[in-house]
Amino acid sequence: MKSVEIQQRWLKFFEKTNSLGLTHTVVPSASLIADDPNLLLVNAGMVPF
Repeated sequence: MKSVEIQQRWLKFFEKTNSLGLTHTVVPSASLIADDPNLLLVNAGMVPF
């Protein structure tokens, strides 16, 4: 089993509805590096200014 298949199975497992009727939404990956040359630090994804 390849890592891609393991990842797909893992994501599909959590997309399914559980016993409480809740589902998870899978969102695509995003870069953690801000696309702003003036921004030096990001605290928990928030910019205070």
